[in-house]
Amino acid sequence: MIRLILSIVLLSSAAGNIFAADKAVVFKCLNKNRYEVYLNMQDDYFADTSMLGSISRQLLRGFFSIDRIPAKYYSVEKIDNISFFGFDITQYTVIPKDKDRFKQILWLDNSERIVKLEVYDNVNTLMFAFSGFDYINGAMHGRHHKGMGHGVGRGRGMGRGMGQVKEVPNGFRGNVESKYKFWDTPEFYHGFRHFHTTVFNKYAFDLSFEDGINRFSVFIKPANMQLEPVSTIVYGNYLFSRIIDDVEYTVYGTVSFGFMEDVVNIIHRNIKKVVDTASDGGILTSEIYNKK
Repeated sequence: MIRLILSIVLLSSAAGNIFAADKAVVFKCLNKNRYEVYLNMQDDYFADTSMLGSISRQLLRGFFSIDRIPAKYYSVEKIDNISFFGFDITQYTVIPKDKDRFKQILWLDNSERIVKLEVYDNVNTLMFAFSGFDYINGAMHGRHHKGMGHGVGRGRGMGRGMGQVKEVPNGFRGNVESKYKFWDTPEFYHGFRHFHTTVFNKYAFDLSFEDGINRFSVFIKPANMQLEPVSTIVYGNYLFSRIIDDVEYTVYGTVSFGFMEDVVNIIHRNIKKVVDTASDGGILTSEIYNKK
């Protein structure tokens, strides 16, 4: 119960002010060595331009399906019939079988929409806690689909001239040349699948991976200078950065530092094939590094 106390207390406090607003967005995250808290009870939270507000909006649009969680890598504990402000809630605790990815606790309402989400790293430190709740209608999320789409193969290009990239780790910014999104792709590494690519230019990429619940992105670009490796926590996610042979790799997400380093080493050993595949809008699979 202690680990849930912040979000419950904040939501209870918000409920006491329901006359001012019938919706509440609560977000707490570990950033470097301290927690930051965001609370917005107004109807204009979608216009909030702060970093925490932006992350909260992304979480509101987040995707979850219990059917996509791979039993090979996780065990799932379920508790039914939790009463929360008059709504029936089901709690799922998704526990990784190894220490290479994060544990997540999700509360779903009776429409299978996310009410609350908590994420803990592999030493059980709370990385972030989030809730978006409508006290009249339940969760504020749109209904989550049971899958991420259909079809395997080359991604769908989303055009050029997409403007400035959103805020990403380590000051990685630039003009976007192409974006590709994939659905139901084959496994890349240890249950993770490549689902998105952003191409900034022929030397700079953002590659995103997910395993059904946890995610990470790998940012690749030429190194401007030699820097020491970095392992830190940024806005509730692990961040690992390393330079190898004048190429800078930055990994950001909800997997362990050791896992991040393994991914960087795999990509670097096969960097030409990775660059060629990503530039062409292709999918990264285990064939990238499994030589036959």
